[in-house]
Amino acid sequence: MPHARVEELPMETINVGLESSFNEVCKCFEDAIVGIIGLYGMGGVGKTTLLKKFNNDFLTTRSHDEFDVVIWVVVSQESDVVKVQEVIRNKLHIPDEDWLNKKMEERAIVIFNILKKKKYVLLLDDIWKRFDLLKLGIPNPGSQNGSRVIFITQSEEVCSNMGAHRSIKVECLTPERALELFQEKVGDETLNCHPSIPYLAKEVVAECRGTASCSYYCWEGYG
Repeated sequence: MPHARVEELPMETINVGLESSFNEVCKCFEDAIVGIIGLYGMGGVGKTTLLKKFNNDFLTTRSHDEFDVVIWVVVSQESDVVKVQEVIRNKLHIPDEDWLNKKMEERAIVIFNILKKKKYVLLLDDIWKRFDLLKLGIPNPGSQNGSRVIFITQSEEVCSNMGAHRSIKVECLTPERALELFQEKVGDETLNCHPSIPYLAKEVVAECRGTASCSYYCWEGYG
């Protein structure tokens, strides 16, 4: 069986408040001079869901022939280069004889020599600080190779430090949109089963400050 260029990721339905941010990412992605795109915003606002949708859309809305490989990596606060290299290695199906018993710098060369011949998309979730792409073995993305790197972070400063050509802020939901999301999750029957519940719903929405976390609270605390 041929190796899949992109793997579908499990995800929640993207809420209406993220549609404008998603469309902006798609627009930047189509710009040939934009190689690195950074998405930033407070935790719980829906950045990871947005990026997962972007990944999954390669299965339906983008040509499979347009890019050779789409790589999804969760970086996390530790920013462990070796672990990230392992994820990339598995996606590129690098054999043991080219990988084992090599140092981090040698593995970076192996990755680099493979990706420099490909048109790739690298999606990095949960970056907390500047992450050296060259140390991973990632060739510079841009108009010369047509490749892209998209990452998400909570900090606009990280976008700058990563050399993002475009930085997109993922905004919190408005109170009205957040209340709509809450109602969608709990359902009208639950929301109207007691006179105090609509009032409590507004309190939950205010507590979550327009983040997607209101769906968590409605199940764990108020559902």
